[in-house]
Amino acid sequence: MKKTLYIIPGWGEYSRYKIYQSLAVLAKKKGYSVVFYDVDWNKSLSSQIFPVKKSDVIFGFSLGAIFGHLIAQKYECNKLILASMTPLYSFKDKKIKKQLVDLLGKVFIEDVAKKLTSKHWAKKQVIIYGDQEDEPGDIIIPRTGHRLNARYNKTIIELL
Repeated sequence: MKKTLYIIPGWGEYSRYKIYQSLAVLAKKKGYSVVFYDVDWNKSLSSQIFPVKKSDVIFGFSLGAIFGHLIAQKYECNKLILASMTPLYSFKDKKIKKQLVDLLGKVFIEDVAKKLTSKHWAKKQVIIYGDQEDEPGDIIIPRTGHRLNARYNKTIIELL
């Protein structure tokens, strides 16, 4: 059975960006088929959730990681790789939540806040942050901020 990797870019980013395309090339070399999902940030995330198989891997970056987490809350998957994820507490903390509302709109953020829980159906979860993001994670990428880069991609491929 062919393994599938879903790649979900972050807010304002698209799968056609070179860094996401290079991640896809690396994943294909490891035997994965790659499915990109470009989120429509003008729609609620909960309305865009799609089914995945138990053997699939979901990778999401930033708010794309939040979307990946929402997918795994509804569908079982093999692995959930969350990179530079907007922290779950952001949707509860009044100050941070207000900043997110200012950026994405109240309806969008309230939808996420209502649906998001810490539990999901992924067999394994890995949280990755850049060392300049000042967030705890399972893996911290050195010399990296909130931007997907080659060091991130190398780590993601090692996790597949």
